[in-house]
Amino acid sequence: MKKVSLIVTILNEEKTISSLLDSVLTQKTIPDELIIVDGGSDDASVHLIKKFIKTLVAKKSKLSVKIFIKKGNRSAGRNFAISKASFPWIAVTDAGCTLDSEWLQELLKTQKRQGTEVVAGYYSAKPKTAFEEAVVPYVLVMSDRVDEKNFLPATRSVIFSKDIWKKIGGFNEALSDNEDYDFARRLKLAGIKIGFSMKAIVFWQPCSNLKSFYKMIFRFARGDIYAGIIRPKVFLIFLRYLIGISVLIWGSVELKSTGSLWIMFGIIPLILMLYILWSIYKNYRYVPRGWHLLPLLQITSDLAVMIGSISGLINRL
Repeated sequence: MKKVSLIVTILNEEKTISSLLDSVLTQKTIPDELIIVDGGSDDASVHLIKKFIKTLVAKKSKLSVKIFIKKGNRSAGRNFAISKASFPWIAVTDAGCTLDSEWLQELLKTQKRQGTEVVAGYYSAKPKTAFEEAVVPYVLVMSDRVDEKNFLPATRSVIFSKDIWKKIGGFNEALSDNEDYDFARRLKLAGIKIGFSMKAIVFWQPCSNLKSFYKMIFRFARGDIYAGIIRPKVFLIFLRYLIGISVLIWGSVELKSTGSLWIMFGIIPLILMLYILWSIYKNYRYVPRGWHLLPLLQITSDLAVMIGSISGLINRL
């Protein structure tokens, strides 16, 4: 059996860290060590981790847990954690997640079967409210949309060799957001074969309010542009709103020059209604409770993507 170091970076995770730590202990294949890097939490996160370590010592657990304090972004924290890892295989997950009991076992089984130096695991969600349920399809890859041959690993759920991490230069410490997508993209550009396990599941807790949802999408969009990543859907979002604004201006001009109301009060409301119906239709099957929230989240997501992209572009200049 391969020796594995599990790494996690945290910052103010007192509400979620205990569930993550407990899920590590329930693994059918326990990692050989757990390395946690705290980016400078000012809540009870570190206290809870140290309490967890004392419990392990009292129980004479074989799991070795090390905690380091290192201020910086997640990329710097992950690179530091990996540099401290004692073993040649690195499993990674994020704070705010919990691990399925077969998570690490499935990653290792897939690695052995496929012979790859990287295996991406899947990630799902455990929404507690209708709002959280509606957030999920905007953030995660839904199971029926997974393309196993092209699925890129995220740091919620992945294992790779330390040699591969060194080969591609680790995580880009200039990036505070979307650093895992940049890491995965460089793996692919280097021609490194990436395995995938649908059974290696990590559960993520979705955003619970509109403000945190907006901030998350904004960070993703800004991080993409800052990292030089241009996703086709971003162009489509800008195009949709450019067309919408053009129609609105056209309608205003027609209204002033001819007094015609058919554009302002006919075409524009129709376009808006079709957009609302489309936002519900595309994700309705995933959101049985919170489907009515989908139009609000769609428009919020659109705005966050556009503003975040512009912010990322300004930061690059």
